Amino acid sequence: MPESFPNRELAVLARAGGLRLLEPWFAPFALLNGAALGLTPILLPVAASRAGVGHVGLVMGAFNLGAFAAPLVGSIADRYGAHRALTAACAAAAALSLWLFPVAGPAWQLVLALADGAGFAGAVTVANLLIVERRPRAEWNPRLGLLEAALSVGQSAALFLSSWLATLSARDGLRLAAVVPAVAIPLAVILIPRMPRSSAAASQPANPPDSLRSGSDLGASSPPGHDPASHDPTVSAPADTDAPRAGDLPRQHRLAFAGMVGEWGPASPSRAHHLAHRRPFAGVAALRGPFGWMLAAWIPAYAGTAVIFALYPVLFQHAFGVPASSSSLAFAVIVLVSLPLFPVAAAVSQRRGPAIAMAAALAARVVLLTALAAFAWAGHVPAVLPLAAFAGIMFAWSFLSVASPGLTGQLMPGAEGDAQGLLNASSGIAGLAGSVLGGIVAGHLGYPAALVLGAAATALGLVIFAATTLRHRSPAPTT
Repeated sequence: MPESFPNRELAVLARAGGLRLLEPWFAPFALLNGAALGLTPILLPVAASRAGVGHVGLVMGAFNLGAFAAPLVGSIADRYGAHRALTAACAAAAALSLWLFPVAGPAWQLVLALADGAGFAGAVTVANLLIVERRPRAEWNPRLGLLEAALSVGQSAALFLSSWLATLSARDGLRLAAVVPAVAIPLAVILIPRMPRSSAAASQPANPPDSLRSGSDLGASSPPGHDPASHDPTVSAPADTDAPRAGDLPRQHRLAFAGMVGEWGPASPSRAHHLAHRRPFAGVAALRGPFGWMLAAWIPAYAGTAVIFALYPVLFQHAFGVPASSSSLAFAVIVLVSLPLFPVAAAVSQRRGPAIAMAAALAARVVLLTALAAFAWAGHVPAVLPLAAFAGIMFAWSFLSVASPGLTGQLMPGAEGDAQGLLNASSGIAGLAGSVLGGIVAGHLGYPAALVLGAAATALGLVIFAATTLRHRSPAPTT
């Protein structure tokens, strides 16, 4: 859940000619991201609800679990240079999953949801690798930022599309939705540049110099998304070539964890974290320190909000009387409105410190989840009230997604990439647990009880965070 690309930096790039960094091969990944984060979270729960709301949680949990395919896809891409073929395969997996889902039985629906999530995670992994393995480090941040912008455009467009598809039958809606990732297959074959087999592993120096540290390593002392060399328009950009520069030392970019499905908002699939091999990660020892407490707080808090994201369309339809077409349209508007909040979140995190920003966002989510539970319990409330509460939960994500990498860097200096990998992996586990448990509780006790569970889990995370990480936080950096 790393940082989003701030709008003000996009404006700087535009004035400096930085939009030349846009590449045609962004298109298939925007389509795949739209299918995964715009079509899947609306249409799959609606189709799965025919087998009960508990099955909805299992389906979306399986989709979350598919994110663990990302490291495998990244390793294959690095070893064989099969970026084009892997992307086409990931798109085919997503298209087939959506096409077959409405006619499959409950057990096979879990398999198809897993394949859909794996295809999405693998594709986003390849997209990040196509930048960090082909471009100079100084261009990573602006190029990754533009990639994130393209992914967010794809998601927003798909959410608007799903508002219409949700008015059709489950079979017709999902089969039309399958066209989106299917179109990405020929685009991937045509637009993605051919990559040579990587020989970096054989020539990687044992102790690369600090100049090879990736953007994720340097980010601990910089505002999220900031790279002085890459964002200063007065610095001349390196040549735009597909091959590594002749003066560059060989590098191997190890994927810590990418393609995390995350929450259904901007920057959720966002950037991969790549590390030059420098030193082994502290491993279990790191979990005994402040970073371990951060994970202990993050897991229940993330699982708590996973309840509402897994059940979103059926929850709003049955608890608040909002049809899936309307909730999808509202979701699209909320995503677009939330985009300007990322630079605001970066400024707050830089001024007050990431721990304060995270605590405030978690506290807001506790209040809003509790309000949603009260609305569901009362019944017959104006639809604008639960939608406003959901919008607030989404807006809080802007601050969490920006502050979490910064706090990770503070707590684990020198091992930020691996630590972020652990954070993202814990998010995947928490998302799976929250989706499954939320569906089970909603099926047996009702939607208000599921929302109470989500609020209680998020509150538990906030209490742990306040008693440990927040209490012993480092002072905010001075500007």
